[in-house]
Amino acid sequence: MCGRYADFLADQDLADAFALAVTADDERLLPPSYNVAPMQRVRVIRQSEDARTLEVAKWGLVPSWAKDPAIGSRMINARVETIAQKPSFRTAFSRRRCIVPASGYYEWRTDASGKQPFFIHPEDDAPLAFAGLVEAWRSGTDDEWLITCAIVTTAARGDLQSIHDRQPVMMGDDAWRTWLDPASGKDDLLDAAHADAPALAWHEVDKAVGNVRNNSPELVEPSP
Repeated sequence: MCGRYADFLADQDLADAFALAVTADDERLLPPSYNVAPMQRVRVIRQSEDARTLEVAKWGLVPSWAKDPAIGSRMINARVETIAQKPSFRTAFSRRRCIVPASGYYEWRTDASGKQPFFIHPEDDAPLAFAGLVEAWRSGTDDEWLITCAIVTTAARGDLQSIHDRQPVMMGDDAWRTWLDPASGKDDLLDAAHADAPALAWHEVDKAVGNVRNNSPELVEPSP
C-alpha cells in the first residue's frame, strides 16, 4: 500500500521531468512536505490533449456518485488488479488518470520487535511518478467541485517484498506518458502499470514519521 510519502520536489524539477505546460495557481500554495498523509492536499499531474498541467487534489478519492465525501478516507489507494472493474475506480481509470509526483515514500516492516519505517526513493533522486486517479465531486449543482485522487498500488516486487507485500505503481518515462495519454486503451494502461519501476534505494528512518504532525527534512534521513 501507500499511506505516507514525501514531496519536496522543486517546481522546475517537475516542469523539466514531466514537460509541464501549465502550473495551476493553487499549486504554489503547497509547501514542500516530508510527511504527506491521506486527506491532505497534494500535487497531481494531468494531461488534456497535448498539454500537461500541475494541479492540486485532496488525497482520498471520492467517486462522483458518492453521497458523503467522507468515503475518501477509505479510498486513498486503488489496487491495479481490480482497477478496471471496481465501481469506485473504473470510471476514473478509463477517463481521469493522473501522476502523483513524489520524492519517495514510506513503508513499515512488521516483525517481532514491532514496526520499522523505511524511506524508499529513486536511486538517482529523480522525481518519482506514482500512477494515480482523479475524480470530481460536489453535493449540489451550485456547490464547488471537490477534486480528489487515489494512488494505484500493486504487489511488491523483488527485494521490496522484504518490507511489505504492496507498493505504489511507480512509472518510468514511457509508462507515465502512456498512463496520462487520454487515447490509451485498457490493455496499454495495464501494461504501463505493470512495467518495470525505476531503480530504487531505501533505508530505515526514525519512527517519528508515524506522527503526521512531524514534518521536517530529518524524517527522510537514515536513522542512527
